[in-house]
Amino acid sequence: MKTDGFAVPLNPQERLRVLKRASWAGIIGNLFLSALKITTGLFSGSLAVIGDGIDSLSDVVTSMVTLYAAKAGSAPPDPEHPWGHGRVETIATKTLSLIIIMAGLQLLVMTLRKLTGTAASELPGVIALFAAGISILGKTILSVYKFQASRITESRMMQADAINMRNDILLSFAVLAGVFFTRILNLPLIDVLAGLCVSIWIIISGIKVFLHTNTELMDSIDDKDVYRQVFESVDAVQGVSNPHRVRIRGLNSLYVIDLDVEVDGSITVSEAHNLACILEREIRNRVRKVFDIMVHVEPAGVADHVEGYGLVPGDIGGITTEKQEN
Repeated sequence: MKTDGFAVPLNPQERLRVLKRASWAGIIGNLFLSALKITTGLFSGSLAVIGDGIDSLSDVVTSMVTLYAAKAGSAPPDPEHPWGHGRVETIATKTLSLIIIMAGLQLLVMTLRKLTGTAASELPGVIALFAAGISILGKTILSVYKFQASRITESRMMQADAINMRNDILLSFAVLAGVFFTRILNLPLIDVLAGLCVSIWIIISGIKVFLHTNTELMDSIDDKDVYRQVFESVDAVQGVSNPHRVRIRGLNSLYVIDLDVEVDGSITVSEAHNLACILEREIRNRVRKVFDIMVHVEPAGVADHVEGYGLVPGDIGGITTEKQEN
């Protein structure tokens, strides 16, 4: 949903509904795939197919993690968590990133064992190929659906789960590619090299998710242009100047904004409060994903604290406000 060119975040209830629906789709879909593959493996005596079914069970667990985190993260603030429980999603995303990395490492170890000859290289049978095809179809549907849900809700947690589904598709394609290169083209080395590339790609994707969560946990944001929008908001409000000690941190897809500004020291407290309210509205008009804004008003020219943290306009791309230039 967009307004005036800006993306408008979903309200908390709608966001929770989308996340819960995508999580339940993952739980039900992976349960179906797991039951199908384990049953097929038992009837055919294929341990590979049974193992693939058990792997789908682990994806049920990841979807249960997103379901729990979505519910817990939407809980209202309490005395122990006055900022709410939004960071639950960040913790869940960190957990999912580790699962992705472990899956890539597992494939890497298996591929290296093939390369060194320490593991027997067996071609999958028709049943295993059938299971791989079903897995590709099912995981593709789940992955597309979860990626769409992650874009709508701007949830890194759901994006990480979608990446996990996508990696399962790559693993199944690796099985099919192995049969093609080994049985049809008689080029088993290509199969091993493809496995190495896929495993490294999966590990890198997991590391990227892991590092993205660090940004939020370190009270930072990826898009530094938000600072520019805050400074421009101050510049647009008559009677407010010198934005400093500006701190912006992420809370899921939203921003928590704190800043100090200066006003004429001779005006009344009510007038200063009114200016702060006008500034807050101006910021919300420019920055559409705001969780909370705290504006601290100071009398102009009185520096009675040490500027030990936060940013000023010159810290972001060398910009200065018009009021400072004048």
